Amino acid sequence: MAQMLQLHLGTCLWAALVLSVFAGPYRQTDHFRDLADSNGSENASIMLELLWAGIEIMTNDSIRIQDEEVASLRPAHRLLQVFQHEIPKHPAGIEEHLDHLSQSDTPITPEEFEQLIFTTVYCAYQIRTIQGLEKNLWINLFSQLVTEIIRELCKQVCPVESMDSLQLLALRPWQEMPFFITVLKNSYQSKLTMT
Repeated sequence: MAQMLQLHLGTCLWAALVLSVFAGPYRQTDHFRDLADSNGSENASIMLELLWAGIEIMTNDSIRIQDEEVASLRPAHRLLQVFQHEIPKHPAGIEEHLDHLSQSDTPITPEEFEQLIFTTVYCAYQIRTIQGLEKNLWINLFSQLVTEIIRELCKQVCPVESMDSLQLLALRPWQEMPFFITVLKNSYQSKLTMT
């Protein structure tokens, strides 16, 4: 059972990261671009480095970046601001946020998409640190967040006529997720060639 949960978590995290990378070029604004003197791709690299360097979530829900040198960079301050003030940190808040997102048929703003991605990352960190039955709750929330990321990306990049079938694919078991990503990637690439 634990091995299956690890595989599910790994697949979902992989899917979330791949899909957020695909969404990057499509987004109309780069929210981090104006927060530092460098370009958006460099900021994205710094953000990834921050996540790999390690984030420590304290019991009082405050966040600390473990690498002090990386933590001193401007994008690190932005990441801390997002984690500390802009994302829900409790299961009830995350469920409420998911309910709000699922009721809309229009694409969310880049800032809301950023919040969705970082809420998913926060959930992944919680899964890693929490033990016992509460861990299953966080795993379930993580899966729902990844499904919502897929749904939001479909709203933005998938042809309208394939929207229903792509959203149905997102509801399939995790074992079929790589197939869905291939379908979404092909749809995204064909959308880019049309523009």
